[in-house]
Amino acid sequence: MQNSYTSLGQIPNLDTKGWDINLNQVLTPKRGVHPYIFLTDVFFESDNQKYACLVYTIVEWTMLSYGGLIAIFEDKENPNLIVNPKNQWFSYQGSETLYFDNDFLFIRKDAYNQNELLSGTPFVAVDLKNKKFGFIDFDASSIYYSPVHVDGTIYKFHLDTPSEIVNSRFKNYNGETFDLAKINFYDISDLDNAIEIYRLES
Repeated sequence: MQNSYTSLGQIPNLDTKGWDINLNQVLTPKRGVHPYIFLTDVFFESDNQKYACLVYTIVEWTMLSYGGLIAIFEDKENPNLIVNPKNQWFSYQGSETLYFDNDFLFIRKDAYNQNELLSGTPFVAVDLKNKKFGFIDFDASSIYYSPVHVDGTIYKFHLDTPSEIVNSRFKNYNGETFDLAKINFYDISDLDNAIEIYRLES
């Protein structure tokens, strides 16, 4: 289905945590009609207050599985829209939707496909300082994990909900490490082609 896009405009009662952002520059498909009868819009801010991410037009794809569009901003005093990939939907998991760490943002992408060399639900690592992004391949259990910084470019996966792994078909990745220096990064302007780029990584 081909979507037409419109300005997001004002969102009543949205807590932007003091960021005076211009939502007129953020694009969305028409809201309030099927399939865009949205749940909510949520604004996240990094601990150092350098960056923010709006997850918006959140919809329920399947039972208890939600996705939303994103708009990423920098500079709280003079907010600048870094990227707004209007064609890419990201996994929404409440307060565990995304993770800021230094100049990186990690968010999950549902990108299932038949390519057996890819696992289908990767983390997208967005390098906010250098305006690039890359993929940390992961299976559908990525919703149970968060990335934790170890040292330098090394991170590890932390299992946030151990009960979900017990008696399941998923491998336990708790404590396994990955190196951001070893993944491919792409210009942030290409984030609107994230699924296609991910599928080429096999």
